[in-house]
Amino acid sequence: MANQGIGACAGQQSLTRRSGSLRGSGPRFRALLAQCNISPMDFALFLRVSPQNMTNWFARGLPRQRLPEIAQLLSVNESWLARGEGEKYEAGNT
Repeated sequence: MANQGIGACAGQQSLTRRSGSLRGSGPRFRALLAQCNISPMDFALFLRVSPQNMTNWFARGLPRQRLPEIAQLLSVNESWLARGEGEKYEAGNT
């Protein structure tokens, strides 16, 4: 069975219209965690990274090497998370 991620936001309304106002992946990542009711500390523990890493990611954006993993875990489109392009959820993940 394919990894379906934690899927905490499945069925949530898309923020695609507002994503243009967010700069970089960090603010989108922070907003997504908040929308999914996932605390940054809990997500840091899940990923086995320090809380300081999370703070850096919010401020500077997600590292390219972690982007595919985080997008999959949160069931969102990687392009949307990285650059705010396209739909928030890929077809079949709504």
